[in-house]
Amino acid sequence: MTDIRPAKRKPGRPKADVPSNVMPALLRTASVLFMEYGYDSVSLGQIAAACGVTKASVYYYFPNKAELFVSAVTTMLAGIGKRTSELLDRPGPLRERLTDVADAYMRHAHVDFESLLREAGSSLSPEQLGTIREAERSVHDVLAAAFRKEMEAGAIRPGDPFLYAYAFSSLMMLGSRTPDASRGRDGKTDALAGVTASDIVGLFWNGVGLMV
Repeated sequence: MTDIRPAKRKPGRPKADVPSNVMPALLRTASVLFMEYGYDSVSLGQIAAACGVTKASVYYYFPNKAELFVSAVTTMLAGIGKRTSELLDRPGPLRERLTDVADAYMRHAHVDFESLLREAGSSLSPEQLGTIREAERSVHDVLAAAFRKEMEAGAIRPGDPFLYAYAFSSLMMLGSRTPDASRGRDGKTDALAGVTASDIVGLFWNGVGLMV
């Protein structure tokens, strides 16, 4: 994981400028802005303003936007993995639990994650990209474990649990695209704008040939 310890404080920078709750607020706000608007369109100044702190406060923790991006995205993915695990551990049919997972994920509009990483790629080191990929993999691990358990119980058709995990994640990402991303060249919103969690799970359930 990326080291998110505070950078050394510059001489003369007052500690009062950096309240103790700034770090979680920065990570939370940055992840929301990056996921909604992309990497290039978001500045450290915008993130600071959204948190109600000075830009110097951001630099107290992060030397540049790339470092903040990596920390924010990996923290977000860790939260997604934890929430996904909680929902999948609930009792009930897998299809209902997957719908809960999709609903939780799709409540917030996102840019396409792969597009986001491509956009940020030139600003990130191979190690930083690897850190993000590892965090992303942890979410797929949670999904794959649930699919493997259902396979062993005979509830779904045997297959590669990671293939199921990546397929399901891709469908959720499609369903949660931002309004701008779901507009055609003529400016009209396409059919994906009205896709629901039930639609996503239904397509996945039938498309991969899971047993009813």
